[in-house]
This record gives sequence, structure tokens and C-alpha cells, in this order.
Amino acid sequence: MKAYGAALGLMLLLSACSTNTSGVALYAPAGGAATLETHNSSLDATLTEQSRRQQNGLLQVNVILANTQSGDNHLQYLFYWYDGSGQELASDGRGWTPIKLHGYQSRTLSALAPNESAQGYRVYVREVIEESN
Repeated sequence: MKAYGAALGLMLLLSACSTNTSGVALYAPAGGAATLETHNSSLDATLTEQSRRQQNGLLQVNVILANTQSGDNHLQYLFYWYDGSGQELASDGRGWTPIKLHGYQSRTLSALAPNESAQGYRVYVREVIEESN
């Protein structure tokens, strides 16, 4: 019983140190409409597709990220790319991109697919994760 109590205490301690990585995403499959996904998020931001087009054979997308609160929002975003059958493609090598939005501010996030087989995308937005040193 003591071992069970110690294990439970350790789990509670570790969960108190975990970082919330939930957020919102905008998913647009090949030929389909973009849909907003929330991932158990209290993030005060929303995403809307502005445009999706081909540029020199590559998919280019513009998405509006809007802060829905009066205070500053420190966020980061990442684009994922999918082929025509919905399979995720290799990333373009970029990591999370930080962005700061002031109260009720909107910004356009633009991205160009890494190769010609990309026909769909998902852009994921979450709060900036502070690294502890």
C-alpha cells in the first residue's frame, strides 16, 4: 500500500510540473474546406483560412490568426503538410515559430509547401512553452 501511495504522489508531483501544450488548429485536406479544431484549449485565439493557391507548383496558404482577448498573447505556430491521400509529408525543417499578438490583433501566417506533392495542410497554434534552465 505504501508503494501505491508513493507512486501516486510521484505522479501528482510530475503532473504539476507538466506544460500545457494544447491549442487550436486549422485543418484543410486536399480539395476540402478548412475546419477549426480545438484541442482542450483555453487559448484565446482563432484561425481562419484567407487563401489557398498554387504558386509555381507548390501549395501556398495564408491563414489569419486572431487574438480574441484584450491582453497580449504569446503564441507559436507550426505548419504540417499532407498529400492527396491525407498522409503527412516530411516537414520543411522549420520548428515552432513564435508570434506575439496584442489585444484583439490579427496577423496573417503564410507558408509555402516543401514539395509539389503537398495538397493539404494543418497549422497548429499553442501558447509559447517557456524552457526552464
